[in-house]
Parts: sequence; C-alpha cells; structure tokens
Amino acid sequence: MAELYDLSDLEMLAKDCLTRAGVSDGDARIIARDVALAEASGERNSGFEALLRDIRLLRYGRVHLDAVARISAPAGAVLKVDAGHGFSAPALAKALPSLIDAALSEGLALLHLTNSSDPGAMAGAMTGLASADLVGISLRPNGAAYAVRPGAQTVTPFEARADTMLSSLISLAPAPADSPMDGPVTHSGWIAALNPDVTAGHDLLNSLPTVKASPTRAGIALAPDLLAQIVNA
Repeated sequence: MAELYDLSDLEMLAKDCLTRAGVSDGDARIIARDVALAEASGERNSGFEALLRDIRLLRYGRVHLDAVARISAPAGAVLKVDAGHGFSAPALAKALPSLIDAALSEGLALLHLTNSSDPGAMAGAMTGLASADLVGISLRPNGAAYAVRPGAQTVTPFEARADTMLSSLISLAPAPADSPMDGPVTHSGWIAALNPDVTAGHDLLNSLPTVKASPTRAGIALAPDLLAQIVNA
C-alpha cells in the first residue's frame, strides 16, 4: 500500500538517496527538488522511478558525477546548455536565471538542453519559471510536452488526443533504459519561457486542467517497494 508524504518529505528522501550514491549536497538538493515536484505533479516516470533509473546509471558510470554544465547563447534569446553527460536538473538550474532574464526582457526565450540524464518533465526548472511569473512550455524528443502556469507548483502535460501525432509519438516511445551497456547519457529537451504580459502566453494554457489544490495538502503517494529499490540501488 502506498504511503502519503508531503513535498518536503519527498525532497528529503530523494536527497538522502542521492548523497548516499555520491552526489554532492548542492546537486542532490536540486535533483531532489526536481524529483519531488515531478512526483507531486503525477509524472511518475519523471519522479522516483526516474531517480531509481538515474542512480543505477550513476553506478554504471553512464551519468558523470564530475560533469560541468556549459552554457552558451548562439543567437538572441536562445540558450544552449550542454550538461556534460551529467544530471539534467543542476544544468538547468545553472541556466535558469539567464533564461528568466531573457524572457522578461525579450518576451520569449528558448533553452536547448543536451548531453544530460533524461530530464523528464523538467519540473524544477519549469516551476522556477512559474515563480518568476512566466509561462513555461517544455518539449521532449519523444513528443511529451508539459506546461506550467505563472505561480504554479505543478507541471501539467498537454492534452494528447487519440487523433494527434503527439499521442502517437508518446505511445511509440520506449521507456528510458537503465542498462549498464552503452555510453554516457545524451538526452535532450527544450524549454520555452514566455512573458504572459507581452505574448498572451495564457492562451496556450486554455486546454489544460486547472489545478484545484496544492498536492502537499492531501499528501503524495509513494509505493514502499519503489522506495526500497531506490535505497538499495
């Protein structure tokens, strides 16, 4: 039976698992926040399931502990973030202030993440945009797309009806593997940050369901067997 946790509990659990696996305290806090927010948003494959996978990849040497993210601006309000085959969340956190500044000054900014662990819903970065009163839109190569409203603490997947190409791509996409084989992680993703005051970004969110309450009020379910697997990974 799943137990209920609040957001701070999930962050603490994830951080403890990461530091035991050798991740630095600072990076572990950032990754744990991303994991907890994804779990709270109902995106299980970006939450603790992803944490289990990434700890295994870390043990196999496919995620690099010593990775240093490199940020460049190839054009205008476009940022490129090379995570150096490390965790996605710290790389995105490093670039987030620049992305926010660009979106506030230009109205719209784009970030392209490369050479990272699977970034999933990128919930930590997305809610960081929301805290800056920006609209966030994320997209993955497998067709998964998410959005966050200004001020929100959860990300929401875009509706994928049966007759859309997006739903077809998602259904065909294989689950991320945690095999010891293959080379360093090379996942990618995109985040668009929109200033709703100048882009009418709210119009893009009309099809999304409205979040009625904070997930921390009711509690977030987490299966004990999954937690046990992560602790023993």
